[in-house]
Amino acid sequence: MVQLSNNTIKQRIRELSVDILKQTIAAAKLSGNLILELGEITDLGNDAQFMVFMRYRATRDYSNNFSFAVHLPSIPQEKKCLKKVDPFIKEQKLFWTDYVSICADGAPPMRTEMTL
Repeated sequence: MVQLSNNTIKQRIRELSVDILKQTIAAAKLSGNLILELGEITDLGNDAQFMVFMRYRATRDYSNNFSFAVHLPSIPQEKKCLKKVDPFIKEQKLFWTDYVSICADGAPPMRTEMTL
């Protein structure tokens, strides 16, 4: 039996997460037509969490990947939510023009002019 410390496990999970995100972003960039799914949940501490899923066409089917989550200090408005997504988009060197639709909380995808 090999003993592992909490730090070792935490570091390995972090490394796996970074690798998965890199693979997801690379595949999404190849696809070109991206869809954002935005959702809000309440955690056990009764705090709002904003979750972002990115969908893109991988071969014939769409791939649905969790992208990131961020704590929301208050009830979000649409523009506030997009402002939370914008740094992630820029950090990953993606472009808003690559997104063909956005849907929120299970609503059908919509195509709209986005202003931040």
